[in-house]
Amino acid sequence: MGKRKFRVWYARDPHFGFGPRPGKEKLKETHACLGTFRFLDLEDGFHNMQGEIWSPHGEARALIRSLGLHHTSMSVGDVLEDVEAGEFWLVENLGFSELK
Repeated sequence: MGKRKFRVWYARDPHFGFGPRPGKEKLKETHACLGTFRFLDLEDGFHNMQGEIWSPHGEARALIRSLGLHHTSMSVGDVLEDVEAGEFWLVENLGFSELK
């Protein structure tokens, strides 16, 4: 099984599951795109977007600040976009749910 292309979207104003559910049509307003990466699946993407994995020495600080973000590790409310499938997956408290 090969890696698939995912766009990573971090919430600009994270509510960590307690705020309004984002809509994919307004994702550019509520989230910032960190870039496109290759992951095996959603769980692999979540794991690899933890700060200690992709920014163990603070390498991402400048990027995070430049995008107006406040968190380095992927968390509840962030989104993984499966570019090839055209699907958007919201990180939930447990697992993921598809944004329709």
